[in-house]
Amino acid sequence: MITLTEDEKRMVFQLEGCHRYDAIQEIAVLYRYTHDHSKKATAENLLKKLRELSEDDCKELICDIQRNYHLPWKARTIGEMIAVARQESGAQKLEGHDIMALERFDPEVTHMVVFDVLSGESFIGNKGDRMRLFLTEAGYKKALENQDKSFIQILNHAKVVQGHLQYDRPDRYL
Repeated sequence: MITLTEDEKRMVFQLEGCHRYDAIQEIAVLYRYTHDHSKKATAENLLKKLRELSEDDCKELICDIQRNYHLPWKARTIGEMIAVARQESGAQKLEGHDIMALERFDPEVTHMVVFDVLSGESFIGNKGDRMRLFLTEAGYKKALENQDKSFIQILNHAKVVQGHLQYDRPDRYL
């Protein structure tokens, strides 16, 4: 396993996802657009380290830091505040769309589902994943068909109206 500096850990702590590809893309964007030379150097070193890891090792490292890392000071940036709130909530990180994903605000999107992937034959995700997706009417019908085939188990559903969620069962937020 690799060793990360404090600045690298802080950068990983704020990442949105746990997958190697997503993390590398997010850090590469930061590297490209930041004007802070210190952050640019941290991002460059972190990219080198993450690229050496396998998908599984990278995911394990990122998830461990996001679960267990503690900022040495009170959260100062929006990224730090979101990461701290995510960590303190103890909520399981869902695969798929983030709760504020742009898909949520697409006028064609009418459903949000949270589901467990039960089979390798699922239309999306890997067996064992818990996923959140924002779907069109056709996508929701496909999700229901996959549930009927026991490929997935829908845990929660909400209607999406202009980006607002109207849960079928408000007591089951995930």
